[in-house]
Amino acid sequence: MVTRGEELVAGLLNRLPEEEYTFFIEPTITHTRSAYRNPDFVVVGKSLGVLVIEVKDWKKITRAAQQTVEIVRDSGEHATEKNPLKIAKEYAHNLNERFEKLHTLLRKHKGKMKLKFPWMYAVALPHIERNVIQKCEDAWEKGHVFSKEDLSSPELFERALRDLAWVWRLEKPLSQADIDTIRGVLDPTVIIPDSQGQPMGVLTTQQYQIVHEPLKVVKAPQAQQQALMPDLLSDEGRSAAESASIRLIRGVAGSGKSLVLAYRALFLAEQNPDWRILILAFNKDLVRDLRRRVPAESSLQIMGFHEMCADILRNKWRLPSSVEGLVNNMFPDLRWQYGLDPEFVAKEIEWRKEMGLYDDEAYLSAKRVGRGYRLSKEKRQLINDIFNRYVKRYAQEHLVDWADVPFLALEELKLENQHPLFQSYDAVLVDEAQDFAPSWIRVAKKLLKPEGMFFLCDDPTQSLFANYSWKEKGVDVVGRTRILRVPFRSTREVMVAAQSIITSDPILAQSEDTVTPEFDSYDVPSGEQPLLVQYRDLKDEISGTEEAVFNATRSGMPANQIAVLCHNHHLVKHWAHLRDAGVYVESFKKMKGLEFRMVLIPHVHTAFDTPTKPEDMFISERRRCVYTAMTRAREKLVISYEGKLPGYLDALQPYVQQVRGASYGQVRWS
Repeated sequence: MVTRGEELVAGLLNRLPEEEYTFFIEPTITHTRSAYRNPDFVVVGKSLGVLVIEVKDWKKITRAAQQTVEIVRDSGEHATEKNPLKIAKEYAHNLNERFEKLHTLLRKHKGKMKLKFPWMYAVALPHIERNVIQKCEDAWEKGHVFSKEDLSSPELFERALRDLAWVWRLEKPLSQADIDTIRGVLDPTVIIPDSQGQPMGVLTTQQYQIVHEPLKVVKAPQAQQQALMPDLLSDEGRSAAESASIRLIRGVAGSGKSLVLAYRALFLAEQNPDWRILILAFNKDLVRDLRRRVPAESSLQIMGFHEMCADILRNKWRLPSSVEGLVNNMFPDLRWQYGLDPEFVAKEIEWRKEMGLYDDEAYLSAKRVGRGYRLSKEKRQLINDIFNRYVKRYAQEHLVDWADVPFLALEELKLENQHPLFQSYDAVLVDEAQDFAPSWIRVAKKLLKPEGMFFLCDDPTQSLFANYSWKEKGVDVVGRTRILRVPFRSTREVMVAAQSIITSDPILAQSEDTVTPEFDSYDVPSGEQPLLVQYRDLKDEISGTEEAVFNATRSGMPANQIAVLCHNHHLVKHWAHLRDAGVYVESFKKMKGLEFRMVLIPHVHTAFDTPTKPEDMFISERRRCVYTAMTRAREKLVISYEGKLPGYLDALQPYVQQVRGASYGQVRWS
């Protein structure tokens, strides 16, 4: 049970500067020699060190000795208690032993390995005046007790924290990496495991807050509310948490959006065991990655969007055809007869279906940019002819393509109470939501109970498939968005190089949706500079890419942590044989949400190819794709091209190491 004194101290801690202080309520100190494992509070001060606080609600002290304290309870009963300073000291010693087992928290000092920070213990007596405490200091250690006056305001409390009898003082603040390691000791639930279950980092404070944010703020007494649910939201954020069941998490690449989504789902399941919770992802690879993050015994449902649609359609489900495949089959002479690329036509058909533009005149007058080159009226009329022939044959042969799937699912869910999945989920969480078209979002909303929770993660900078606003998707995210700016997954060198592509693009750089990374507010890891490799021809590029992969595996890097990502699916065939060694080889379309220690992006000299001069929106979209591929790399990044680098990627050059392929006699793989 939380005492009034603990409520008071928690409220004060919660009002200290969040950039300076982190605190934990009754953490469990594991693997201790004694039974002192759950101190009332542990405070981490960035410029101070670590402090254990024991709180006592005593109203009157009659005598203090080194081992015991005599008090008078509220009932008038006299009692003898153990000296709380001794208790706090025991907690602190146990905690110190845990810290000393972590080499990352140690430094060499006078020939011995010591903790990087001082540790301290103290007692808080919210109802005892300073003059009474001073009379007890003959029996107690001086400078280790907070009085009623010290706890009367956040300002006085912070001053008292700094005035404690610290054994030594930090010369410079603790790094965020050190603070996060300390957090991992005090709260093991923040530790992030890798695919082998080994620790690879911890949830940042912001990520932790998002994961544990209540759907509605509990109307408890203010001090208790602050103690149990630290409130770091703005007034706007608090209002959204109290009144809305929608939350959008927007973040830069590598800021941990998918991780937050997985942990949020687990938290909701733990807090609400009777809830049905669904996680929707874009593709099978992302589903596999999310399932890896979630314990096998979890009751969470993790599904790809189309897998969910198959469940909705039940016995009506038929495996759809690829729109591009159907276009190639129906119009084998498309390039020769119309001068149009099949992939372009397929995307146009998909877009028209999504927007419901089945009428020729409606399509001719619709605003349409960003598909590679400007569509003249004549070109649109050609598209109309192809589209009408496609739809007619498609209807005659009773075909279904992937663009139809969400609409078929919506039609099935119109049966409402007759369909078992209609409004059947208490929470629906959507990963990589920037790539969910409006019809996809409508399906997800149909699955959600009226009072259910909708949790979305997106990064518009990484949008590869659909670029619709949230207004177009029918979701009001105004005032309900939290932003993650710290790209802690990849090295600084990888992220700075990738970001140069975004900042060099006028459309992407000026977009209101673009989230600017913060490289200086967190210990973003440093590593090798990305390589930009020039090859003479395709044969040279294939062999050079193979050599880079094999050298990495010979150096100890697991093959499944290496990816070759191609901007066009037709290029995959050149490196597909590397899959036999365990390397991930796919097109950009398959890479959403994934990460690898090493990423190779070949053949970028054709990444911006179009039949005619490309328009600005297309260039931005292609840059966005290259950026997304680059940010899949955690440690090593290799970008290659043949002949001449496209001018659209010139911004990369100051941030990469430029080398030439073997045929130039200059390649160096380290």
